[in-house]
Formats: sequence, structure tokens, C-alpha cells
Amino acid sequence: MVSGKFSALAGAVAREQAMANIANNLANVNTSGFKKDTVSFEAMLRGERQTSTTKGINYNRVRTIATDFSQGPIKTTDNPLDLAIDGEGFFKIGDSSGTYYTRQGSFRIDGNGLLKTASGHSLLDAGGQPLQVNNPNSQNITIDEAGNVAIDGGIEGKISIYQVDDTANLEKIGHSLFRLGDAGAEIPLEEYRIVQGGLETSNVNMMEEMVRMIDTNRKHAAYHKVMKSYSTMSEKLDELGSVG
Repeated sequence: MVSGKFSALAGAVAREQAMANIANNLANVNTSGFKKDTVSFEAMLRGERQTSTTKGINYNRVRTIATDFSQGPIKTTDNPLDLAIDGEGFFKIGDSSGTYYTRQGSFRIDGNGLLKTASGHSLLDAGGQPLQVNNPNSQNITIDEAGNVAIDGGIEGKISIYQVDDTANLEKIGHSLFRLGDAGAEIPLEEYRIVQGGLETSNVNMMEEMVRMIDTNRKHAAYHKVMKSYSTMSEKLDELGSVG
């Protein structure tokens, strides 16, 4: 009986973790470049241990929380410094703390002509250097699909797009930014398409997340009912044991 109670507890805890994941996805449904996380579960005991250790009662837990890197819709903004990647890849940005990868393409030009994110990271070119333009005050900036940056018709630089050998090596660090782990390697893409005047929105589907939330909440409530039933049975057994 105790094994069954702990099995229900393990299920309830796993569903609480899943609910926190869903809540984070929903909180970022309007965050540009955000990539949703998905949860998978696993049984903690396998094979003979299910019968010999817990007499057929198993335990479960969250196996992985993985990021879904599928592309979100592109929203037109008509801001010439809003950029979206149509297809695979990431913008590479950096500052004194290191380099990062993002699909969030909202940039600005500072007084030194550097293309910056809202958080102050510089957009890096193919050589890993901050992309800089000579006339930061010009209103005539064009960025073509290949990433060529032109000011008043003159080419100032080129935006490079990068892919990684395995997205599992990307660590989500907030603000739609990812850090590449030591085991990962970046791959400069030769072909890509940049959309000027648009931003990639979150790939979170609100309706799907709401359905998952309802389902997860029901399962969480069911586990609590099971735990309550086991507690009630334990109390009755204690009463029976004290008779006479």
C-alpha cells in the first residue's frame, strides 16, 4: 500500500513540473523568437524491479525537458532593423560575457554604428566581429535576403546565419538567447533567407498549451485523489489493528 501511495506522489510531482513548463510556454506566447519546451516522462523502475521491488506498482518522473526549435510565424513590422530568419539557423550575437545564438531579430544602431539587440549584445558578422556601419544616422538602410547590409546604397557588411551540429547542445538562458555548450559546434550556413521588416513570433500554440494544461491538471488531481484514498485506507487499517 505504501508503494502505491509513493507511486501516486511521484506522478503528482511529475505533473507539477509539467504544469510549470506549460505555464512558462504560455507566459512567452508573445515573446519574439521564443522556443517552447516540451516534457517527456519515463518509468523509474524497469523489468523485474517492477515486480520484485514494488509488486507491480511503478513510479514515473520527467525524463527530459527539450526545446522545440520549429519556426514560429513571421510578423510584419515594417521596421527596417527588425529581421527574421525564414528557415533554419540563428543570429550570432555577443558581448564581453561571450557569444550567444538567437532567433529574436529586433536590432538597433547605436551611436558608434554597431547593430545591437535591446539587451545590448552586438550582432556578429562572419568573422565573429561586431557588425558596424559608417553612417548610423542614415534612415536609408536595406538588408537583403542574403544578409547584405547597405546604407544609402553602399554595402556596409554582411549578416551571417549559423546552425549548430546538435541543438541539444544549446542551453536556454532566457530572453530568447541560447548558449552553445563545449560539446557543440557552430556551422555557418551558406544558404539562408533573411526577411527585413519582420520578426519571428513565438512557436507556442496557445490552444495546444491550454489543452495540455487542462489534461495535466486533471491527471494531477487524479493522483491526489489516489493519495487521499491510500491515506483513508491506512487509517481504517490502523483502526482494525487496534480492535480488541
